Amino acid sequence: MDYKKKVAWGIIISVVGILIGYYLSSPIKHFVCTKTWCTKIIGGDVGMPLFLFSIALFFIFFIFLFIKEEIFNYWKKFAKIFLPVAIILIVITPTQYGGFVGIDKEMVTWILSVLFFIISIGIIIYQSIKLKKGN
Repeated sequence: MDYKKKVAWGIIISVVGILIGYYLSSPIKHFVCTKTWCTKIIGGDVGMPLFLFSIALFFIFFIFLFIKEEIFNYWKKFAKIFLPVAIILIVITPTQYGGFVGIDKEMVTWILSVLFFIISIGIIIYQSIKLKKGN
């Protein structure tokens, strides 16, 4: 598949993820479910992480519209490692605040999505500079 088509599909999937994540992050408001356990699982465990990571991916893929394919391929290697690790960390984090560390699932989701965005921007900038120096 052509590089621009991959980026366009990334943007489309990110927008769909944002919409679905927004819809699922407030299950009572959107009449998905009304039970407490359902609200915690769908809203906190699925909706919020999907929403936040989709926003980060949208901005990153938008940047890739103006960046060379080599940088995208380098970033893709990072994303293939970071995203599964982030999913595992979000899943194993307790839902409510407490415990030894004192963090909850929402805080971990925010931290990981912001970290993903910052590292991605760093990779894009670093690889762009490296590519310009190489030419």
